[in-house]
Amino acid sequence: MIRKALLASGIAGVSLATIAATVAFADGTERPATAASGWQKVGDGMTGGVSGLAVAGTGHGRIDTIVARDNKEAGQVRLSAVRLAPGHAPVVRDLQWAGSEVPKDLESVAAVPGRPGEYTTLSSGDGGKFRPTVYGLKISGDTATVRWSTPLPETRHYKGDDTQNYEAFAVHRDRATGKDVAVWATRGSNGTASQVRSAVLHPSASAKAVFSHVTDPVAFRAPWPARDEVRHISDLKIAADGTVVLSAAQDPNKNSGPFSSAVFEAGRLAVDKGRPELKLSRPKEVRRYTTADNRKIEAVALLPGDRALWGTDDEDFGGSVLLDHLDD
Repeated sequence: MIRKALLASGIAGVSLATIAATVAFADGTERPATAASGWQKVGDGMTGGVSGLAVAGTGHGRIDTIVARDNKEAGQVRLSAVRLAPGHAPVVRDLQWAGSEVPKDLESVAAVPGRPGEYTTLSSGDGGKFRPTVYGLKISGDTATVRWSTPLPETRHYKGDDTQNYEAFAVHRDRATGKDVAVWATRGSNGTASQVRSAVLHPSASAKAVFSHVTDPVAFRAPWPARDEVRHISDLKIAADGTVVLSAAQDPNKNSGPFSSAVFEAGRLAVDKGRPELKLSRPKEVRRYTTADNRKIEAVALLPGDRALWGTDDEDFGGSVLLDHLDD
């Protein structure tokens, strides 16, 4: 199960009690974080949400992460580096985007296994004018350089509606075969299920050959939240043993909320005869945040030692992260 898979890597997590209750922003200012619940604020207002989250490295109690921001306008931040360290405030550094057109609406970020400093990030598209696009990045210092970009497979007839609004993109290395597999999903909406696909990923190839063996879509509906404006998948990651971990969120389309969200174990990913095999099962609830918490989880990252990070895009309230347990 997840706990055993994460413990196998042997890297310790970080205690919530050791994380300080202020945030240091790139402009040198410090502002209060939400310490009582363990949530740590890493961005202010509408442009400071967390729409994607990847672990960049751990060590000496530190967790270094890359955060995606779903901003759309010129001059707004697309990616930030965030460091969580015992006894220190989270430190946020905004990254410069280099080497390609600046994307609109980044909804995920994932580390490429075995390639330090390399990541993928997904733009969900823009009302049908721009197809959902995957970017392969090399992050060094304060710069994210685009190495390749390609439209997401099976989006040739993209219409930009809720049935094709892409929210999640994960990269997983299959332990048995060593193959890299990408998994991505639409967010779905109320009665419209999310659609989840997978493919073998070739992260060092030319843009025309990044994906192979693309699977048919698998439908997923979150059992909770059950209110209006549900996003059945708001992010997705794959544990070392192939377990699918995903978040779902309720967004009433009001910038002040109230929001609610949940995290689920929802199936397994494997590789059979060189092809990805994705099986979604009845979801097991890992964690639930109600409208009383007013949290809209849009980002998931998995850590060794049965821990995970949740990231929120709470609209008017900015973005926060929480170090949490997968198993209690």
